[in-house]
Amino acid sequence: MIVTLDKDLEYMRKAGKLAGEIMEMLMQSAKAGISTLELDQMAEKVIRDAGAIPTFKGYRDFPGTLCVSINEEVVHGIPNKSRILKDGDLLSIDLGVTFQREENGKMLDLIADTATTVAIGSVSKMQDKLITDTRASLYAGIRASRAGATLDDIGGAVEDVGNAGAYGIVREYGGHGIGYVLHEEPFIFNYRTGSKTRLKPGMVIAIEPMFNLGGDRVRTKQDGWTVVTQDYKASAHFEHSILITEGEPEVLTKRPNEEAGWQSKA
Repeated sequence: MIVTLDKDLEYMRKAGKLAGEIMEMLMQSAKAGISTLELDQMAEKVIRDAGAIPTFKGYRDFPGTLCVSINEEVVHGIPNKSRILKDGDLLSIDLGVTFQREENGKMLDLIADTATTVAIGSVSKMQDKLITDTRASLYAGIRASRAGATLDDIGGAVEDVGNAGAYGIVREYGGHGIGYVLHEEPFIFNYRTGSKTRLKPGMVIAIEPMFNLGGDRVRTKQDGWTVVTQDYKASAHFEHSILITEGEPEVLTKRPNEEAGWQSKA
């Protein structure tokens, strides 16, 4: 997905900035005793107050603003007032923000997508390391995202972190192009496939690793959305939307107080 118009990139930066700010707010608000629906409502209010649209709400009839997945839930968990966070949970939050602009009487969507996993209270050392390593794999993928590099460079960077920690690397889901549509080509695997597709300046992509403490197999629950690990072991999920440039990639969904762990080491 290549953005060629400066005004479109301006809207995507705006969407990414808002997504990063909301994600930071949600990370601070995610405590034992709060429901996943409360987090969802909080995010939707901020998005709409900013004149934006919750990307996920209504997407293929998804009912929420957020995907909120707990413990063995990998992605696409549905917000629910009865899902109350408790000490020891791993909470994955996935968020999309859309701004629109008018073009020849039609509305164009400009989208940013981001995800993170947080520990609720005290978690085990293995769970804490799962979060740390999955985040590190996202940053490794971002560092590999240079003009002229291949999609395999991204997937390989993520895979190497996953293999070093002996995690199950989810294979059915991954990153994607993003911009005018939530999921655009190319699909970005989190492992090597031999892809020779090269990155070009102006491409906007979402890098999205998911690691499991157990195996890599997943399944979808009867609600048609929630994806869980088949062995019911914990999973972590991170994502940033980035712009490929002539130099280091620009992280559009950076959180205000997030350390730039993707920057090349001097």
